[in-house]
Amino acid sequence: MLASQRHHRFGEIELPVTIARAIEKMGFTTPTEVQARAIGPLRAGKDLIGQAQTGTGKTAAFGIPIVEKVDPAGQYVQALVLTPTRELCVQVTEEIRRIGVFRNVATVAIYGGSSMDRQVAALKRGAQVVVGTPGRVLDLIRRGELRLDRVNTVILDEADRMLDMGFIVDVETILSRCPRQRQTALFSATMPYAILRICDRFMDKDAEHIVVRPEMRTVETVRQLVYFVAEQDKVAALLEIAAQFGFDRLLVFRHTQIGVDRLAATLARRGKNVAALHGGLSQRERDRTLAEFRAGKVQFLVATNVASRGLDIEDLPYVVSYDIPEDADTYVHRVGRTARAGKQGTAITFVGEWDLAAWDQIRTEVGAEVEEGQLKLYDRG
Repeated sequence: MLASQRHHRFGEIELPVTIARAIEKMGFTTPTEVQARAIGPLRAGKDLIGQAQTGTGKTAAFGIPIVEKVDPAGQYVQALVLTPTRELCVQVTEEIRRIGVFRNVATVAIYGGSSMDRQVAALKRGAQVVVGTPGRVLDLIRRGELRLDRVNTVILDEADRMLDMGFIVDVETILSRCPRQRQTALFSATMPYAILRICDRFMDKDAEHIVVRPEMRTVETVRQLVYFVAEQDKVAALLEIAAQFGFDRLLVFRHTQIGVDRLAATLARRGKNVAALHGGLSQRERDRTLAEFRAGKVQFLVATNVASRGLDIEDLPYVVSYDIPEDADTYVHRVGRTARAGKQGTAITFVGEWDLAAWDQIRTEVGAEVEEGQLKLYDRG
């Protein structure tokens, strides 16, 4: 068979015809930036650290090399992808299945809150690729139902979210159960110290580094407001604007789990119908809280960034960043929780006395039109 028949070009990337057919069927015609920069090093067997957001095409960036590397005849786990949530786990599993459809690659999703027996049965049928959340993966390892001794590729997807949700110790334990001679890739929107430590401990020193920043755009149907408010006045400011706008449902973002719990407790003492959402809660508790919020049974949902990425809450008219977003990427994701499917929405940001420089940086990167709101709290007239 001629080389031209065996391979097909995906931009500048030459792919086997089985994978090329699959991605063409998926509607991929030109590689995204993260795909163009990551697929080559991953196919070459290099470790890779990628700073990239959801929506940049990173699943195919690691999915294509995984599918190409897997031996479909080998009825054992050869690649492991760890994800922070079951929603992302299912999404990644489906995309890898579609990429591997013409190579007969078996991909299994492993996550909590679903039947363990069905997942174990799928593993026993001979999965080559496992996509899972850290808690369930570790549980199955300890039960002897998931063996990683022949894994040659490990992907950590959205590592900063796994850190935020309290999974980082589980991730380190899982990595220590994998063979030393393996390829490891980590994708994360941000690179806090704990993530850099994982890179240091579990990846080659000469790992490839790539940074991909998506275009910073906020939805046009979102009205963006900023309130300059002192830290000690934020609770009063939140209650004032809640009364002003007549919120029926409001998503409020804080940086930390402790901050979320404290604000939720304060609002509850003020007689507000409030719930907390963060990585310290079980998957079942998070699902129940979100269901109650969607149904209108909870008015104030106070959350860490675990709620800002990948969760689709329909008809959410208001979002408040009680703590200023860590960066422009986070700002865009938080704003994106409202005004979905072309609907109107309002995103409000509180900027404290220590946040002015950070806010200027976010405004510069995002370039959005933001109105300055006024508070009666500060009206001395």
